[in-house]
Amino acid sequence: MKRAPSSVNRIIDASALLLVVGGLALFAFARSALTGIGNDTRTMPEGVSAVAVADFYVAQSTMAVWVIGVGVVVGIVAAVRHFRSKQV
Repeated sequence: MKRAPSSVNRIIDASALLLVVGGLALFAFARSALTGIGNDTRTMPEGVSAVAVADFYVAQSTMAVWVIGVGVVVGIVAAVRHFRSKQV
């Protein structure tokens, strides 16, 4: 009979999922904003240049890629933990 995953393994799985999904959502939002700036359909805040706003969203999309990467690494760690717990 197979052992059920422990609560620690489930928390690691959920963390990986949340990191990947959150990173994807953040990236999609930043990409949408950058597309709006490029198409000149996004209104810029008063007193802030379009370059500063674009730099903010570029940094946001870079951070999103890092969050996705961390989520993938956590997912790999979770898979290894699952594999090792099945062999014991």
